[in-house]
Amino acid sequence: MMDPEREPAGRRYAAALTALDEAAEPSATVTASAAAAAADLVRLNDVWHQNGPAPGDHAAAGRLKRIAAEIGRLLPWRRRRLNGAMIAAIQRNTETTRALIDATQHFHSHVVWYAQTVLAVTATGRAGASTPEGVEALQRALTATSTEWLVHWESLTAREQRYDARMAALTKAYENVIEIASLAQQNAASVKRAVDALASSNRPTTTSAPVAGMAPAAGTASAPSAVPAMPGALSSAPDTNAFKYLVFEDRYRGSREDIRRRLADYLPLFEGASDVLDIGCGRGELLDLFREQGISARGIDINDEMVETCRSRGLTAERADALSFLAAQPDASLGGLIAIQVVEHLDAQYLMRLTESAYHKLKPGATLVFETVNTACWAAFFDSYIRDFTHVHPLHPDTLRYLVQASGFSSADLRFLSPIADHDKLPVVKILDERDVNPTVRELVEAVNGHASRLNSQLFTYRDYAVIAKR
Repeated sequence: MMDPEREPAGRRYAAALTALDEAAEPSATVTASAAAAAADLVRLNDVWHQNGPAPGDHAAAGRLKRIAAEIGRLLPWRRRRLNGAMIAAIQRNTETTRALIDATQHFHSHVVWYAQTVLAVTATGRAGASTPEGVEALQRALTATSTEWLVHWESLTAREQRYDARMAALTKAYENVIEIASLAQQNAASVKRAVDALASSNRPTTTSAPVAGMAPAAGTASAPSAVPAMPGALSSAPDTNAFKYLVFEDRYRGSREDIRRRLADYLPLFEGASDVLDIGCGRGELLDLFREQGISARGIDINDEMVETCRSRGLTAERADALSFLAAQPDASLGGLIAIQVVEHLDAQYLMRLTESAYHKLKPGATLVFETVNTACWAAFFDSYIRDFTHVHPLHPDTLRYLVQASGFSSADLRFLSPIADHDKLPVVKILDERDVNPTVRELVEAVNGHASRLNSQLFTYRDYAVIAKR
């Protein structure tokens, strides 16, 4: 018969042990959430593979069904269903994780309660509680609790790993859907503008070679703008592929905020100027900055989508070829000219004609800026330059500076931009204590560091540069 003094402690111990056992079992909330998450994944897969080829379909028929399924995924209502199923799956997995966290905290609290109860039972015992048998029983109870806790923790860890894997797959799939949807929307808008333009047939035709946006070289295959090579005409027909380069810039050039921060360094060069021309104005980041600083400026680009993007934000921009546009301007009429990441898209003959024309159209004292990829930096060449499928000629800094000087500009300076971070360069070996290094090791360290410095001077310098000249 239990000692009356120990009976309350015994009841508390039994209650704590029972509660701990119950807390170790998956709760109804966790079980329901996990089942719902699995059902959401099944639904997501069904929506994604809807109208796909059946396993027994003939190969040719299967290919046709796959093509139809891919086209169907671009339809707005299909995108909405897919996005809805994906968002529901992500939310359900979030709820399951939250339920697991709550269950873990609940189990933790019962472990603490059980341990406190065991200590209380031990403390209320008299001589028998401190006997070897009592101590051994207590150790067995604690060992059993630890074992149960480790099993439970391993189960939670495994569930977390499965959840992370599912979330990674869902996130990647969602990002792919967003990219596809963005391309589809850009394509639809481009086609609509093309159809409207063809119907109205009011777009003017200008002559000469393309300059900004996607510009092909003479004698080379046309870039995606599908305009003729020099000499020729900038077609009045809209370019239905123009949206591709806009999306390309959005993905690889950087966000508008990043580009604005980098271009802000050019503003002091045009302080007090008016009628500044931005050749290859692109998405209009520089035109935005000029407007904010009260500098009157306009942009030209041969890419319809770029021009429409600028106009949608109230900026002055038009679709035009640079040489034709400059030819129509009076001499000494422009207060400045800037071309950011444009000259590398141009044929050599066209670039020389453009630079000479700029000299004649700028006012005395006006500023000319040509920025381009620093192909003398190998990292920039193999990363930034060759990634862009519309680049035509790499331009060494000395070469571009010479062309500007040869066109009549009396002063032309180089400004190197976007230095490569030190942590991306080859490291040098440091000697902590000269006294502990023998001459042979010191010579080896000096040789290694010398090679690293020479390689860094070629591989990892500045990603871009600009030629800045005065008329």
